[in-house]
Amino acid sequence: MTQAADPRDEFIQRVVLNKSFVDVGGLSNVIYERVSVAAKAGAKSLCMIDVEAEECVWWRELSERLVERNIECEFVSADILTCQPKAYDVVHSSGVLYHLPKPMEYLLQLRRMTRDYCILTSTTISRSLKTKYGDLELPEACIVFVPALSGREREIVKEWFVHGGRGDVTEREERFGGWNNVTNYYPNWFIPTVSAFKEMACSAGFDIVDGRAVEPNDYSYCLLLKPRQKES
Repeated sequence: MTQAADPRDEFIQRVVLNKSFVDVGGLSNVIYERVSVAAKAGAKSLCMIDVEAEECVWWRELSERLVERNIECEFVSADILTCQPKAYDVVHSSGVLYHLPKPMEYLLQLRRMTRDYCILTSTTISRSLKTKYGDLELPEACIVFVPALSGREREIVKEWFVHGGRGDVTEREERFGGWNNVTNYYPNWFIPTVSAFKEMACSAGFDIVDGRAVEPNDYSYCLLLKPRQKES
């Protein structure tokens, strides 16, 4: 059976030709970057923005990866929530939203940065979780606040993601201050259902052009978005 193409790559390829492109938060482990995809699809300029400090080894590894592919890319070590990033034609962000204690502020900043299209991906959660610890039904509009999970609910959510190959989403990441440190972007803070994820994007001023599951069973979802035009 042929593996389905990653919707993140498909959406980038659909809209990035002759456009400026930025990958926000795509540095982690380097292998998840989408700068290479945008370059191959004909982007006119490329940028990677990430909160990791300049001395992080991933910046060097990304540079080496792109040099091997003859790709020129601007590197910016910054938190878009505490700076004033410039606007780009196409903005990509995957694997960031649910790590933030202020997800709506992040979405609003992405909206400000986006001229034409935003490709946004997040971990999501199914409305119906069935595990060896029991079942859990969630409302359509649910956004799980991970720090509040405890007891049976915590075990069900943890097991559901582990069974899907995602690891323990309830890990506090104490080495970075846990959930008591609201500038800690390593643990999971909020995990929405697909419906809630879509509404978050719309509330931030985007219109949904397309959307597709990245993984089956609602483990993650990708949206192709356009900034909503203000009514005159």
